[in-house]
Amino acid sequence: MYIMLMFMSIFIMGVIFLSEKENMLVYLSKILLMICLLFFISTNLLMLYIFFELSIFPILVMILGYGSQIEKINSAYYLIFYAVMCSGPFLYVYFCKKFYFAVVYFFNIFSWEMIFILTICFMVKFPVYFLHLWLPKAHVEAPTTAKMLLAGLLLKLGTGGYLRLTTLMMYTYMNFWLILSLVGMIVSAFMCLFQSDAKAVAAFSSIVHMSFVLFGLIILMKSTKMGACLMMLSHGYTSTLMFFMVGEFFHKSGTRMMNYLSGFMASSMLVSYTMMLVFLSNGGVPPTISFVSEYITIISIFLGFKSLFMILFLYFFIAFYYSLFILTSALMGGKLLNFSLWLMSYTFPGLVLMFNFFWLSLLIG
Repeated sequence: MYIMLMFMSIFIMGVIFLSEKENMLVYLSKILLMICLLFFISTNLLMLYIFFELSIFPILVMILGYGSQIEKINSAYYLIFYAVMCSGPFLYVYFCKKFYFAVVYFFNIFSWEMIFILTICFMVKFPVYFLHLWLPKAHVEAPTTAKMLLAGLLLKLGTGGYLRLTTLMMYTYMNFWLILSLVGMIVSAFMCLFQSDAKAVAAFSSIVHMSFVLFGLIILMKSTKMGACLMMLSHGYTSTLMFFMVGEFFHKSGTRMMNYLSGFMASSMLVSYTMMLVFLSNGGVPPTISFVSEYITIISIFLGFKSLFMILFLYFFIAFYYSLFILTSALMGGKLLNFSLWLMSYTFPGLVLMFNFFWLSLLIG
């Protein structure tokens, strides 16, 4: 799994290299990529924490240095506050218990409270609902490159850290995280219906998908864990392209309002088809990875936990509805902008990315 995340990280960096013209943003992206790769190969719990926290600084520099609005300061405050408040107890537990050994050997944690403190550090970057307030603000105020890195790389650090602690979750009380994941899926999907900012829609969509990942991991079934890992990969590819498309629309039109997204079909067939594919992938339409992951998870839940099936059905209905609503809003209307002036470096990464996750879908299916 970590090898697939490393390949996905390198692929996202390739998209950034092709589309980003600002040298400093490319340099910060290289730093973040190096930190993420070191995080994925770390086996010591303290080194895992160090690389986990170091990943915040390149994103902070991108937001504060290249954000377009004054609200970027508020989003940076939120990011720092959640990182410090939820990561401080992690260090306290670590040094009190003196965990000077590899992650795979820490089974002598006795209380579920200690395990809860260890997991809450990674839940901030998952992000779990109620610990998610920094993410929409960071996505809205960050430049396009930072948004792609946030969705494609930074959120996977929280998932990767939680996967290291999955074996410990068998010895603790998991209903709390299960309820939060269900609440996060449904409430965040409802929030997507009432957003007027395209960046905010993509940000809450990330929370929806990552809550689904947490739900699959919490169940502790082999099939649901596989579905969660596939959803994690799907989210990395799909959300990266969503933010890429929204960011390029903002650069071209100067606005992110959903009302101005209309007319893509009349403006550029290439852009409209690419956008159609990515939003259908976001809604879980076959043969994308998101469809495969949702299919595996819902079959497993139906066979083992029928009481949760209706809640998942409500989530699928709302998630597909807002994806279809955004798609119809974007493709229906008159010609608004002339996208024929887009450079090939803007459209080519989108095509490569779409080919990549469809190829993975066929490979896994």
